[in-house]
Amino acid sequence: MPKALARARAQLNEKGQGIRDEVGFLHLHQQYADRFFPGTSVLHTRLRYALFVPWQFLDQSGKSSSSAQDAMKRAEIGLAKRLKNSGEHGVIGGLTWPRLADQPPSSTYWSALGAWGILRRDGRNRVPNRGTVHTRLSALRPTLDDEHRPLIDVEAPFVGLPHPPKNWSADAPLSFNLRDVEREFLRDRLSKIPAPEPFKHMSLFSQLALHEIDPPSSLWHKTIIQLAGPDAAPLRRARAMAALAAIGRGVYAALVEDRREHLDRRETPRLHRAQLERLLKDHGPRATSELNSANLHLVEDDIGLLPPRLRTLLAETLDWVHEGATDPSVLVDAYEAAEGRKGLRSRLPDTASARARRAEWESSDHPVGYPLHYRWGTVSGLLSDLRGPRP
Repeated sequence: MPKALARARAQLNEKGQGIRDEVGFLHLHQQYADRFFPGTSVLHTRLRYALFVPWQFLDQSGKSSSSAQDAMKRAEIGLAKRLKNSGEHGVIGGLTWPRLADQPPSSTYWSALGAWGILRRDGRNRVPNRGTVHTRLSALRPTLDDEHRPLIDVEAPFVGLPHPPKNWSADAPLSFNLRDVEREFLRDRLSKIPAPEPFKHMSLFSQLALHEIDPPSSLWHKTIIQLAGPDAAPLRRARAMAALAAIGRGVYAALVEDRREHLDRRETPRLHRAQLERLLKDHGPRATSELNSANLHLVEDDIGLLPPRLRTLLAETLDWVHEGATDPSVLVDAYEAAEGRKGLRSRLPDTASARARRAEWESSDHPVGYPLHYRWGTVSGLLSDLRGPRP
């Protein structure tokens, strides 16, 4: 049962990332996204949650850990109701209310609070878990100011936060709009996020927050490239990898169609085989503009060593695109090997389990290849919240 549950969670995570990860492209997506935008997740919706969550934890100060955890669940359900009542979009738990969301804000934003310098790390530079924070807060009795709002204790697990709004403890509608003091606090936090080790510069996310950009629709916009600094060259390589992933997805789907038709003798539409030519035309020049199989080490300089099977797949796909080839069958060994990590869920091998998986395959249900997005849709939304409305 634990293994089955772990597999189910992994599949849900892939769907949450917006990526079908048959052969390992999720690794590229996550590693580049973590380099450029530390602490972010595609499950993030609105920036003010980075304040809602600490405020809710501090509200539980002085309670036992078990009581605090129960109260926190009720508070998160109540928060979803208040945000829904304001007509806000991006409400976590809005669709499940009055039930608690499967991944409530306190779970979804916890890593971000550590990465963004809002949650204090322990003596070993580790982010404490939520249970530890509840335990620490259970020993604290909040001191109230003249307006009966809790003051931040110097021993609190969070840095000095702005006070909650006056209606925080009420049941009134609540919005995601940041007050000036909140915007100033979050800008300060976000503008100091370093790129992950071993890099020694500030992250791209920090640069974009510091300059309060109006986020463009594309991560590759000249405004972002100009602010990227040490991340400019990695950003260009990330764009090439995004394009190569679109082609690679198309190759995979075309191979499944081909094997279903020729190995299994099943009538199969040529949807993905026909689309592969378009993918090569649309994304081939971008995929090969920065990289070839001989300089994939530059990608590893950007994000660390690639899994060997994924590296082989990327190298062979790059060579194939550079050569102007269009027949994906020459790539089947590399793609079959990369898919092998899925075990009995693999579709490409000439095995009974793979044949059963191919029998369930519907070309129309499988998306046509598309590039990696590196969480830009999520990040641009957070930056828009930070920038706020402009006249």
